[in-house]
Amino acid sequence: MPEDFREELRKEMRDFKTKLERELRTEMREFRKSLEFMNDELEKTKKEQIELFKENKALKEANAKLAADCEMLKKQSSEHEQRLTASEQYSRNRNIEIKGIPQSSDEKLLETLHRVGELLNVPIDESDVEVSHRVVSKNVKDTPNIVAQFKSRSKRDMVLQKAKKMRITSEDFGHSQGTPVFINEHLSPAMKHLLGMAIAKKKAQNWRFVWTSNGKILARKEESAPVVRIRTAQDVEKIV
Repeated sequence: MPEDFREELRKEMRDFKTKLERELRTEMREFRKSLEFMNDELEKTKKEQIELFKENKALKEANAKLAADCEMLKKQSSEHEQRLTASEQYSRNRNIEIKGIPQSSDEKLLETLHRVGELLNVPIDESDVEVSHRVVSKNVKDTPNIVAQFKSRSKRDMVLQKAKKMRITSEDFGHSQGTPVFINEHLSPAMKHLLGMAIAKKKAQNWRFVWTSNGKILARKEESAPVVRIRTAQDVEKIV
């Protein structure tokens, strides 16, 4: 083999080796760059995950605190509402409400109350009554009820006690319809609404008794069952 050819071959081998080494070094540099980039991205992702974990933990703690605060506010609101309802009802503890007596243009409510006393055998004189008036019903077609406030609670209680045992109709007041007349405690709007809910639940659950006593709403499934006190809408769910 001629010397020139061998030299040319060696030169080509050296050039190929040099080129190959250069390409390998370039590829290694690119690989290292890629590896460093991936490591940087991985570290960045780890840091982001740690931050997200911290944020998520903080959000959970904040959410738990908000939920606790919300429950506390709901409880306080419920307690405030109960106190307000109790206060409104207490202001009516000398009142009665009479439903079913037709209204006339020339009526005198003191005379009507006097007649109520005669029927119940509980004398009601003008001196017993603080004030009396008709109250407009939500349903304009209904006859307005009569609300009377006595000067003493004991007189009011005597009237209610006797009214539970007697059946009175509008005929007893000179009207021909003969519709029932009901004499009850004068309940606040909130208590009336609650009583309506309790009565509806009583019917749905076949309970026998729902009644009021001294401004309290009470329920009983049957004669031998314990008495359930209804203070709030949540208490209505006890009628099961």
